[in-house]
Amino acid sequence: MTGAPPVVVSYAGVLGGAERVLLDCATRLGEPVLVACPDGALSAAVWAAGLEHARLPERTLRLGPAHARALGALAREIRTLVARRRPSAVVAWGDRALLAAVPARRRAPLLAGHMDLLPRPSVRAAVRWASRQAAGVVAASEAIASAVRAPRATILRPGVDLDRWTPAPAPEGGPRALVLAALAPWKRQDLALEVAARVPELQLELAGAPLPGTPGDYVRRLHTRAAAPDVAGRVTFLGAVADPREALARAHCLLHCSDEEPWGLVLVEAMAAGRPVVAADAGGPREIVSGGAGRLFAPGDAGAAAAALRAVLADPAAPGAARARAERFPVEATAAAFKQALDAVRS
Repeated sequence: MTGAPPVVVSYAGVLGGAERVLLDCATRLGEPVLVACPDGALSAAVWAAGLEHARLPERTLRLGPAHARALGALAREIRTLVARRRPSAVVAWGDRALLAAVPARRRAPLLAGHMDLLPRPSVRAAVRWASRQAAGVVAASEAIASAVRAPRATILRPGVDLDRWTPAPAPEGGPRALVLAALAPWKRQDLALEVAARVPELQLELAGAPLPGTPGDYVRRLHTRAAAPDVAGRVTFLGAVADPREALARAHCLLHCSDEEPWGLVLVEAMAAGRPVVAADAGGPREIVSGGAGRLFAPGDAGAAAAALRAVLADPAAPGAARARAERFPVEATAAAFKQALDAVRS
């Protein structure tokens, strides 16, 4: 192994599931790591974790001409950073970072980190091409590896610190479900509200804040729907929560309505807390939820989701099964898989 510490590049500075996996892997690597990202929640977490931070400008997340220019500028910044720091490897965390990092592969081995399903068809070919240019590929899930067409990718299966996520006693009173996701159309909080309409005894909490670029009318429509007579008084918007364990302790289960989640770290967290999961039968949740740890439903089908929710609430063995399933996803295994892939590209 030669060179300075590896550089991990993130296009965005938010702290979502993909970025939390980045931190889990970087802090357990056993060597210094430089994280290049814009200022924001991610950079604050990087500093708090004792990692080195290289500041990148914040740029648009919207596809279009401005986005193409942003990727070009990021590519130049990565080349400059690599020339100055001479890292042992460049880890491109996400599709945007990967597209920008390809030119730097001539100066340092490139590890492609795929945390999301591929975007619109016009971008898929470019991302797949960029992935082939990398010396190695890691993917959060089998679903992502299949979408990227990387059959030899190292699958991370992001996990949790099982000592931190201890099971909580079931709450008293009527059934309660938690939706824990950023307020964005693809997270389908709108579907969760339709599920609540079909389960009139259910109390529903929505935890999460809008992502940058989330249409304002989406959030307004959620509040309007939550005020409708069939769900009024049963829906609470919690906003962003720094630590979801308290919210999970108030719930009997986690309701996750995204039509196709790339992985779903929050599902593993909920199960580790002894909360079974109701999620769409696609993407990462299909790989996570089994063994009585919850129920899957046809994506976008509110009636099927409501039936799955009722089945989970009626199953006294579900909380224990959820914890047992979560124990298959320790964060140490995630970090070890990442280290193995990184060492392979540096050897």
